[in-house]
Amino acid sequence: MPRIRAGKINRIIFSLIIINFSFCWPVSADVIDRIVAIVNNDIVTLVQLSRESAPYMKNIESSGYPDEKKKEMMQDINKKILTALIDQSLTRQEASKYQINVSDTEITNALENVKKAKALNQEEFEYALNQEGLTLKEYRENVKKQILQGKLINYAVKSKVIITESDIKKRYESNAEKYSGKKKYHLRNILMDNEDEIKEIKKKLDKNKEFITLAKKYSIASNALDGGDLGRFDINNFSENIKDSISKLDKGGFTNVITTAQGFQIFYIEDIVLEGAKTLEQAQDEIHESLYREQVDKKFETWLESLKKKAHIKIML
Repeated sequence: MPRIRAGKINRIIFSLIIINFSFCWPVSADVIDRIVAIVNNDIVTLVQLSRESAPYMKNIESSGYPDEKKKEMMQDINKKILTALIDQSLTRQEASKYQINVSDTEITNALENVKKAKALNQEEFEYALNQEGLTLKEYRENVKKQILQGKLINYAVKSKVIITESDIKKRYESNAEKYSGKKKYHLRNILMDNEDEIKEIKKKLDKNKEFITLAKKYSIASNALDGGDLGRFDINNFSENIKDSISKLDKGGFTNVITTAQGFQIFYIEDIVLEGAKTLEQAQDEIHESLYREQVDKKFETWLESLKKKAHIKIML
């Protein structure tokens, strides 16, 4: 057995290309094969369906739900997986119709990309597949299906997707909070254990004495030598009394004396910044990609539904 580096393989879910691939688990020998669906000139068998649903059934069996609930869940899973297998059959037929093929080289290159992304050598890669109940041959077949479907999407859908500047602007404006960034406060503090003494410090601040100088001289906190520098914070994580005091201030402002668990404190607003803020121009590529994916998915579903309407599909489950 290969020696696997710690942390490398934790229920590997290979995010390779476009669509979820199916897990191929061993099917019980007592499954008697029969046709469960006819899709034009293609068929879906009970063995195929059982193989695809096996891991889900295993989870349902160990779920602890009542038997009636388990039965209902199993029926629902079978229907969903059968629908997926029908969809796969239709897309495979369309790919054949337009002579869309996938070469062994394309599959090998895709696998190499996965190994590289997961930092696995060949031995570790095959061991990981085995842990997932997959052989290398089965995984290559799954990858082939993904690449084939990706090519079909390119052929049938992507050329019809158009994203305008108006679309991008509308998405940006409707997500203003996301792109406006998160407000962070760069804070300094003076900490003392005597309330009367810190009130005297507050009077000095009111007379425009420099906060950093006073912090270095009087604060008992470990950051005193740094002028009471605390760093940047999202004040929503602070206690209500501190948050309320700071939120009312602008850059250069300081709070009244606040009683805290550590002692008596005065906070100074060194700066207020918006982290993660993006202009429309900065967010344009991100929004374009998001809109593009959404439209591709939507148009593909519409296209697939049109195939189903024209196809001869008979379900015998």
